[in-house]
Amino acid sequence: MAEYTGVPRNADPARDSSERKLRVLLVLNSYQQDGPGNLMFHLCQRLMAEPGLVIETVALSRTGELLHPLRDLGISSSVVPTRGRGGFARLRQWAEEVGKRTNPPDVVHTNLLWPDLVLRLVRRRIPSARLASTIHGLHAVSEKGAAKGVAYRVLDRLSRSRVDAFVAISGHVRETMLANGYPADRTLVIPNGVDAVQIFPVSEPTREETRYMLNVEGSGPLVVCAGNLIELKGPFVTLNAFALVHEKHPDATLAFIGEGPLRESLEREAEARKLPVRFIGHLSRMLPQVLGSADVVVHPSRIEGFGLIVAETLAAGTPVVCGDAGGMRELVQDGVSGYLVDPTQPAQIAARINDLLADRHRARTMGMAGREHVAANYEIGRTAEAYLALWRKLSSPSKMGIS
Repeated sequence: MAEYTGVPRNADPARDSSERKLRVLLVLNSYQQDGPGNLMFHLCQRLMAEPGLVIETVALSRTGELLHPLRDLGISSSVVPTRGRGGFARLRQWAEEVGKRTNPPDVVHTNLLWPDLVLRLVRRRIPSARLASTIHGLHAVSEKGAAKGVAYRVLDRLSRSRVDAFVAISGHVRETMLANGYPADRTLVIPNGVDAVQIFPVSEPTREETRYMLNVEGSGPLVVCAGNLIELKGPFVTLNAFALVHEKHPDATLAFIGEGPLRESLEREAEARKLPVRFIGHLSRMLPQVLGSADVVVHPSRIEGFGLIVAETLAAGTPVVCGDAGGMRELVQDGVSGYLVDPTQPAQIAARINDLLADRHRARTMGMAGREHVAANYEIGRTAEAYLALWRKLSSPSKMGIS
């Protein structure tokens, strides 16, 4: 069951057009279609017509695929490059300009490590705003290397008092945060959400069309692995597991959806082993269609704060085989909507994939159970409600905390 802690749902429902506007500035690392980017985009979609709410977005590193779709929604969106030489000076100048606006933001809400930390350093330049931050997991710090990791941890601990509310994307992330000294009274859970209305099981003609688009020959099983092609997500584990599946199902095809530094080496390995593997790259609006057209989606990530791609897969009615790690235990009902496995063991992953391919009726039943679970507990509308309630509470002069 999803947790939504710290603020009530449907907070302050009585309001009219004469109420002052609530201005929220969402700060991202980039406009790429990653978990944080997609989360903020879907929140903007759901909340853009909310009376009295004005949303703006900014990316502090680089642009990405979501910039123009956000602008098409009517959301003011920009990029301020704050990394590299002169980056901090640009950050300070931008913060000063935001703080001196006639109508500055009431809430600044950051996502990911870099925006989270640097906004703390300049928050005094935006004196009107309360500061909130969504934490997608603490593993990002350890990925910075020894020296940078220490620096980030020290800066994080010294500046936590400048943040008015921390949002954990799952109960697992909140537990990890509390174990690392984050304040319990300012750390709440708002799970990521998916649009169970826009994402749904596909029809057979759509499934055939998708297979054609992916250059999948024949009617054999389609196994999909979606996510960044980085070590943490286990793409080589997936490839090794698929090699075992292919021995039993020689007509099966594996499709990698996503990009990353491991793509070339994965392509070479798949070619050397003569495995039918497709490398599709990033997909945007067609991703739900691909997930729904798969027979099984594999996600052997070793660390996962929530697992948005898994939630989208379940919403599409497709069973999953994913790593038994972090937030996956909240999202996937083992043996009911999919299987939780050791993300380092290709043989275990292959066995579960083969189980699903051997019993298509059970696979469909598990897929539908996953969809029902996600629709009941992780629908994006509930997530948007919870964020809006938090922003209203933070911006209210009479409500200075979140507990």
